[in-house]
Amino acid sequence: MPITQKETNELKQLHADHQKTYGGRYEDYFALHYLMKKFRRPAEDLLRQIAFGNNDYGVDAYHVDRETRNLYLYQFKWSENHNLFTESLARLATNGMQLIFGGQFQDPKKNEMLSSLYADLAENRELVNKVYVQFVFKGDVDKAEESQGLTNRKETLENKHHFVDEYFGRSVPLRVEFVSDRKTNAAPVRGERHKLSLTDRLTVEAPQNKVVMHVGFVPLLELHGVYEVLGQTFFDRNIRASLSVDASPNVKIREALNAIVIKGEVEPEVFAFNHNGVTLAAERVDFDGQDVTLHVPRLLNGAQTVSSAAKFLDDNQSNPQLKENRALLRRVKVLTRIVVSDPHGEFVTNVTMCNNRQNPVEPWHLRANDTIQCDLADRFREEAGIFYSRQENAFEAYTTEDLEELGITADKDVTIRALAQTFAASQGEVDRVSRVRDLFENQKMYVETFKQDYVKADVRRMVVAYKVGLILNRVMLTLLERCAQRHQTPVRRARNLVWALTIQAFFNDRAIAKYLDEYGTSLVKEAAFREKAAELAGSRVLPLLRDLFVEPNNAKKLEEEKYGFLKSKEAFKWCMSLAGENWDWRKLGIF
Repeated sequence: MPITQKETNELKQLHADHQKTYGGRYEDYFALHYLMKKFRRPAEDLLRQIAFGNNDYGVDAYHVDRETRNLYLYQFKWSENHNLFTESLARLATNGMQLIFGGQFQDPKKNEMLSSLYADLAENRELVNKVYVQFVFKGDVDKAEESQGLTNRKETLENKHHFVDEYFGRSVPLRVEFVSDRKTNAAPVRGERHKLSLTDRLTVEAPQNKVVMHVGFVPLLELHGVYEVLGQTFFDRNIRASLSVDASPNVKIREALNAIVIKGEVEPEVFAFNHNGVTLAAERVDFDGQDVTLHVPRLLNGAQTVSSAAKFLDDNQSNPQLKENRALLRRVKVLTRIVVSDPHGEFVTNVTMCNNRQNPVEPWHLRANDTIQCDLADRFREEAGIFYSRQENAFEAYTTEDLEELGITADKDVTIRALAQTFAASQGEVDRVSRVRDLFENQKMYVETFKQDYVKADVRRMVVAYKVGLILNRVMLTLLERCAQRHQTPVRRARNLVWALTIQAFFNDRAIAKYLDEYGTSLVKEAAFREKAAELAGSRVLPLLRDLFVEPNNAKKLEEEKYGFLKSKEAFKWCMSLAGENWDWRKLGIF
């Protein structure tokens, strides 16, 4: 439901009443309008609690509700677009929480509203029992909660709760929520806390890293219960989702459970002897005897164990033996390590890497949780209905119903490795297309490939460039059919160069707007798209390759069977220079 003219007029009236004193744009008075309505207070009581300028560090309003003993910190956006909260979340997590609660640095240029907040915090330090950080806008809360980029930043912010506890000198819950002005009661935080039974507990501390690890045994059914509530979110901090159900590790786990529960051939306790166990991260844990409450738990290793248990239970839900032998299943325990630390910190990242060595770990797996990867996943989902598999096997882990709920309409996914190659090809970095490992391991190359600007780019351009890679065999066949016999081998060796030039052929074509509309919103390899790619390859790419091959220095290299230059960005630049002379081409990228 769009913003109404009546609502706009109400804000403009508030702006007219107070702008001489407080300044700002009329949209800035959304905060005042909301607080007046929610807390039933006159404007004069609330104006000092609102920021009407910059340097707000991600909080542009606050309110201490003495009746509920809650402190509310706000960020407002007069828009239906939840993605506008991206920078605010990051700014609040990076410096805002420390500035407000930590007292470790001060900024003389900070907004005056923050000074009022400090005074009210000091006055109500003993009163406040709970802190809410709410991001208020005019759009759909569910869409904001589904955003992987916002969820990633939200979890980072939630992990700054220690500043709150330290400020108040006691445990004060911190809740981060998205709130629509059309629905003032925010959706509950799903899976914020989970209770497990941890027996035979041992504790290990690493004082210099300020982390603690608790080791013990947890019933497999209880881990499955967390997974049932959180779903794939439970695996968010893992570098991969679960492997295929037919993968050997998963098959073996189900066979072991079958032998214990269905056939009764093996003691339940044997399961812990034969399996490596799982590793969890939690921002905080609370113990009550053998019961442990995990705050924001994430699975770092053990996705195969948890997902295989879910598959076993699903497959046997109608089997009377499962019901009859439920007590045996309850006795199945898993060696469990709980790392108490920021799930987004470097320490946990290293733990994740080390705990996943039993299955090959590729460099792109370790980038799965980078903020830009989460943001790209949001863009593909929201703009094109395409699932972006930033985590290995993530697409296969979702059911059809799950994908429909997320708004995914494509039956294929974009993978992180292939997207990196697409970006490299579109940039003319031909050598990086085949050096994809280096691309992810080298920070400079990685940042240059996954440019931050791409988050704001037209997703359709990404899709078209990606699809050129999907139908590259068709393009190569066209070139091989039309080139001279002596050029067959160099054409084959120039595959990545062909990909890069074909992308430029599409982007420089006068009909690019039409191509984006027709081919840029799905991963279907349309016959018309194949034909157009083949046509551009024959009419544009092939003439460039011919001239490249006969250039004297290159011709000599080909005679000596030295093909390395065909995999260089210098070859791409040479071809683009010629294309500029012939057809006025410019190097055009994703953004």
